[in-house]
Amino acid sequence: MAKRRLITIITLMCIAMFGLAALQYYWIKEAIQERKSHFEQEVGELLTNVVKRLEQQEVLQVTKRYLDDISVTNSDINVRYDSVKQEAYWTSKQNIKISQTISSDKLAKQGIAYKVQEKAEIKKSGKATKTMLSNIEGSKYGMNDSTNQPQVVSNITSDSTARKRLDIAMDLIMKKTDLVNQVVSEMILAENTMLQDRVNFEMLDSLLSQEIENKGLKTVYDFAVLQREGDRETVIMSSNVERNAKIIKSAYHVTLFPKDLFDNSNTLYLEFPQENKFLISKMRFVLFSSLGFILLTLLTFIFAAKTIIDQKRISEITNDFISNMTHELKTPISTVALATEALMDPDVQKMPSITGRYLSVIKDENQRLSRQVERVLQIARIERGDLKLRNVDVDMNKIMQVAYENTLIKIEDRGGQLSFNWAAGEVNVKGDELHLSNIIFNLLDNANKYSPEAPKIDLSAIRKKEMLEIHIKDEGQGIPREHISKIFDKFYRVPTGNVHNVKGFGLGLSYVKNIVEAHKGNIRCKSELGKGSEFIIQLPISENGQD
Repeated sequence: MAKRRLITIITLMCIAMFGLAALQYYWIKEAIQERKSHFEQEVGELLTNVVKRLEQQEVLQVTKRYLDDISVTNSDINVRYDSVKQEAYWTSKQNIKISQTISSDKLAKQGIAYKVQEKAEIKKSGKATKTMLSNIEGSKYGMNDSTNQPQVVSNITSDSTARKRLDIAMDLIMKKTDLVNQVVSEMILAENTMLQDRVNFEMLDSLLSQEIENKGLKTVYDFAVLQREGDRETVIMSSNVERNAKIIKSAYHVTLFPKDLFDNSNTLYLEFPQENKFLISKMRFVLFSSLGFILLTLLTFIFAAKTIIDQKRISEITNDFISNMTHELKTPISTVALATEALMDPDVQKMPSITGRYLSVIKDENQRLSRQVERVLQIARIERGDLKLRNVDVDMNKIMQVAYENTLIKIEDRGGQLSFNWAAGEVNVKGDELHLSNIIFNLLDNANKYSPEAPKIDLSAIRKKEMLEIHIKDEGQGIPREHISKIFDKFYRVPTGNVHNVKGFGLGLSYVKNIVEAHKGNIRCKSELGKGSEFIIQLPISENGQD
């Protein structure tokens, strides 16, 4: 996959992802704002209801007090009936007495109290007439009634019950009129009363709690009442004194007793410390669903991008592997071809010494090819989980000694040095001798190949508790820091461009790591570019081979 095409795909995926996330964020923000507006409206309504109920309670208290102070007495009704004119005349007298004591805390401090007594006499009079009606029922059915004379229907009666009802009705009218006048008077006087005398903390808290519950706003709240006198502001009532500064800055507030004629300087503030948490809890399902889908989309995008990048990397590794394999296989094949062609020469065939030399070359190159193919097959078996290990007690000292002696010849040919130090005592490792031997040869071979000049390599082993620790250290070209975590990946080789001065398939370290882990050990690498590398292997010591 071309690099430009890969960049284009990832860029488009990023734009789509961020666009989707931004759109989802916009809708979530709008939903929260709408919920907040609804919340603000509900709070405004509940504050208005609280103020109305406060005023209603104050009016009811004043009215009740006056109802207890008003008394009405009635005089008898005098009725005079004129039989000639068929008319009746009546008169009535009502005596009303009202007593009232006006006082308040403010007046009490000045030693003043007002007591008012009022008397009133109301006279009422009226006239009633009789009306003559014909006998309608008799005329309708043609009845001949000799007693069919005009009847007198009167709208008055001498029944004392009717007169009493009239008196009661008139009394109620007068009482209501006076009551309204008195209540209005006291309400005006109450404006000069201290707010604490008009409303108390428990009453206000109870009303707020009821209204908040009615609105379904079940969350923590604080309230305070702020009194203004000129430029002076005083919090005279609060549910949480420590938070007064925040409470009086709340956007939710209302004027107490707004219908007062002269004083409306008291303000009730309501604040919700967990307002945002409450709003989010009301939208929990929507928010979590949206965030879940955004996260799922993001993970899908990351997985897709990683898959594309991995596929590109695998493609590059595969191409490098094919290129390296071509170089690795081309040399022995060319050598075998040349040796075979030489053997076909009749003159060469007559010289046994030369023939034997060419046959030896063909054999060596054939073995070299076999080893390369076997290495690839071993990696394939490890990947499939088909690797079979022969678990026996292995003398690692002997294996490392053989590897040291065989490698020493190659290093000395390059003018280098190889040292070996065994300081682990008499210990064995449980495992497969062939594969354990291969990992030591492989690491020594790499240390030699990646040392540009005369190699300087140290091979050593020590014991750490129940582990055998093997060190292979060189002073070669080293490995860049960003590639150290990848050198154990299959087919991976540190990039060198088109330069193939070091032969290999990128399978050696992957094979070493798999074999070490198959023996329940571990391997790590410490390297610095230009200063060399050190590979450290830890293998568990066999219980039967401890000293």
